[in-house]
Amino acid sequence: MHRDGIRLVFVTVLIAALSASTVARGAELIPLRATYASIGGAFAPLWIAQDKGVFTKYGLAVDLKYMLSATGTQALLSGSVDIVNPATELVEAGLGGARIAFIIGILNRAVLSIYSKPEFKQFSDLKGKILGVTLPGSTTDLAARMLLQQAGMQPGKDIQITHLQGMPDMITALSQGRIDAGIVSAPTTLRARQAGLKELVDITARNIPMIHAGLATTREFIKSNPDKVRRYVQAYIEATKIARTDPETTKQVIGKWTKTDNKEDLDETYNTYVKAWEPAPYLSVPAMQTVLNFAINPAAKTAKPEQFIDNSFVADLEKSGFIKELYK
Repeated sequence: MHRDGIRLVFVTVLIAALSASTVARGAELIPLRATYASIGGAFAPLWIAQDKGVFTKYGLAVDLKYMLSATGTQALLSGSVDIVNPATELVEAGLGGARIAFIIGILNRAVLSIYSKPEFKQFSDLKGKILGVTLPGSTTDLAARMLLQQAGMQPGKDIQITHLQGMPDMITALSQGRIDAGIVSAPTTLRARQAGLKELVDITARNIPMIHAGLATTREFIKSNPDKVRRYVQAYIEATKIARTDPETTKQVIGKWTKTDNKEDLDETYNTYVKAWEPAPYLSVPAMQTVLNFAINPAAKTAKPEQFIDNSFVADLEKSGFIKELYK
């Protein structure tokens, strides 16, 4: 064969090999299906991991979808998603025999406030009144029941709890007089102040342990896919570092996912959650115990919080020095 012909064949083979290699590298990304349950700034680390290539950096192609917590729980237990952001219904499923495990604690305390009409001076003033929360089993619902218990009051008897579809509905219901107070999170806290409402209780300042937001999967998925779970946790931790240390990037991502460019909203959201994201996002035992204390299933009385927690992935990454290295 002529020398030029040999060279042409060689170059053609090389290009084909490089193309195949590129396709292979793309194929090496491991698919993983995950959810988040609220269009709220608490989930900024997940959104950063998706938008800024952190999941990709750790070899994952994550299909990240918004899904209400109850729907997410059903999807997880049916095997149609891998990692979810659930509420109390997943713990109820665990009490019923489902083998579930929380692997990340996004927020281990209630990051919320109660806003009310200005005439109320303290929480006990709401006796005989109507308190608005979001969906049954949600963080706001659980926080309301905790506060009532601490005040020696009972839902339905001393204060009526009304469930609304979402945070925007809370401000509307307050303005229309359908409720007397409502439990809200940022940036709805800003909207409440702008509407002339008063912060009656700063729930965040009370440091109440509860799973405001967490990520969970099944024991079966962990056993079959430990590498996938490790990569997901690692990416989440690195994205949390970005969220904690790069406010402009974080606010830009929050704005995109919550569909707002309102600077005041973004500042309110970021300044609220940056104080709550933890470098090592363990799911706390006291936070899980709170969920068990208010669970419907009688099995909760004898259940141990550790039954529903697997902190081993976060612990391994912390022990390896990975987290410390991120914050150098």
